[in-house]
Amino acid sequence: MAINAAILEMITKLIERTGRPCRIASLGYPDMLVTEAQIASLCGPGALPKIQFRDDSDGIARWHRIDGQVTRIAESLSLFQALGAELHCFDISASRGFEIVADLNYPLPSGTTGQYDVVYDGGTMEHCFNVPQVIANILTLCRIDGYIVHVNPLNYFNHGFYSFHPTFYYDFYTQSGNELVAPIYALHGPVLDTKAVELPATQGFRALHERSAVLVAARKRRDYGGEWPMQSKYRANAALRA
Repeated sequence: MAINAAILEMITKLIERTGRPCRIASLGYPDMLVTEAQIASLCGPGALPKIQFRDDSDGIARWHRIDGQVTRIAESLSLFQALGAELHCFDISASRGFEIVADLNYPLPSGTTGQYDVVYDGGTMEHCFNVPQVIANILTLCRIDGYIVHVNPLNYFNHGFYSFHPTFYYDFYTQSGNELVAPIYALHGPVLDTKAVELPATQGFRALHERSAVLVAARKRRDYGGEWPMQSKYRANAALRA
């Protein structure tokens, strides 16, 4: 679970669209893998004095292999608070003491329905076996007209149970009466200098950098009715459907 500059830029734009105050649900606590210069650029210079930095910055930087490249890791709750947003983290255990404990393989409690303006899946869905329930939970957490951001693996072999293709998101969101609000991107390269390449939503493609992740932004227009999507290439071709 992490947020780099490319992802933070996407989330800050969506926060701006929601207005303030804003409530964000994150699947797991996201490590903030951005430099102070990137924070100032994306969040404004006035944000930095309001942000706390983690006492375990050195260990987090080593874990993400950016030691020597950053001196301090921003504490995620305080960074979002500086942006006028309140961050809640859902996880399988309360490892930091403030997470909302939930197993995303199963339906979430009804009290969480429609409570969040932005829902962030920064690399959790691939670690849960029951993907249809997970993405239904994500949509359930989000309020009508709120936003969802996914960052999941495209070709991280054995990183999780699954990798995800653009058509997965396009078909699920559009066929459930919701929508994508940005192009689908592949993220690749160093953590602090990640590159984004636009991907086709449903057409096949070959060229892909190693260890690429998919970045998707969606908007919830209606509650999920339990529909099972059909892949676009079959919907568009009657002979294939047969």
